[in-house]
Amino acid sequence: MRFRSAILLTAVTWMASLASLPAHQPGLSTVLVDLGTNQLRARIILAWQEVEIFVPLDVNRDRTLHEDELASARTNLMRVAEGALDIVSDGRMLALQRPPAIAIDDADRTGVRFDLVYEFPATRVLTVTSEIIAALPRGHSQIVSIRNSNAVELGTAVLDQDKPSVDVPLFAIQAQPPAEAKVSSMRQFLLLGIEHIVTGWDHLAFLFGLLVVGGKLRDAVKIITSFTLAHSLTLALATLNIIRVSPSIVEPLIAASVIYVGFENIVRDNFSKRWMLTLAFGLVHGCGFASVLRDLGVGQDGTSVVTPLVCFNLGVELGQLAIAAIMLPLIWKLKPAFPKRWLPATSVGLIVLGSYFLLQHVWP
Repeated sequence: MRFRSAILLTAVTWMASLASLPAHQPGLSTVLVDLGTNQLRARIILAWQEVEIFVPLDVNRDRTLHEDELASARTNLMRVAEGALDIVSDGRMLALQRPPAIAIDDADRTGVRFDLVYEFPATRVLTVTSEIIAALPRGHSQIVSIRNSNAVELGTAVLDQDKPSVDVPLFAIQAQPPAEAKVSSMRQFLLLGIEHIVTGWDHLAFLFGLLVVGGKLRDAVKIITSFTLAHSLTLALATLNIIRVSPSIVEPLIAASVIYVGFENIVRDNFSKRWMLTLAFGLVHGCGFASVLRDLGVGQDGTSVVTPLVCFNLGVELGQLAIAAIMLPLIWKLKPAFPKRWLPATSVGLIVLGSYFLLQHVWP
């Protein structure tokens, strides 16, 4: 108990000394498209760190975007905004009706918002292409949500460098999107969930740290189930904005959970109640998963929540189960081969890895 209290106290101390982390995380961005009677409005939201790829913003290097810094870069930002999207109506590219509006997006001053207004004639098929995504780092995901004048969502797509466009057949949509569009949206969020857990090294390190002690299959099932229930709960609550925990707290705590499990693997010899620890830290990891959907604009400005939430969570669970199915047989096979060195060596590796994640969030 003293060990756990010391680790938790240390984690709290770390949190108190951390600089703010971005609410808009690099690697994720949003495009909201609203179709009016004669106008089409598009809003693009990016983390300012990624906007710096095109235009220097943080002149004083305090990792915060200020109004004067935005103002001094406005001319160059206008050029970026004007070329960020190509919107085509029945094969004809739409023209901007006015210069883009540029602003800091949130109170945390971590996002840059581009507001664009296009002409919008009668259209059968609308094609939205993200031109800016080609210049962003590989792996960047951009969610596009398209709504009609009644705020009914017509289509949602997750774009990347390999798929920078989405077609919306407006002639086939009146009040609800077609079944094919719904299926496509479900598949995209399912794959996004799988991708997030497979590439989320901090989440994987935590899961490995829990399972690396070995034990029976029943113990592993309890650990995985408690982790699933916990992070599913906070994922839903955070995505629905019932709870809101800043990434400046969540991300370092996830890293601290990896460090904690590594230390506990060394000093403890009874792991029968490990599922309780998993339940507690799983709540934190769920808030981390939710930041992906929030940064993609899910639930903002009336966009759909249920389908992205359910499909993304299902993708996370499927990816987690697949990884556990690979991890466990390897652990059961390798642990007996190194009975004295297995747990200390893997635990030290977890501590080092968790410390790296922590430092990465402190000094991004």
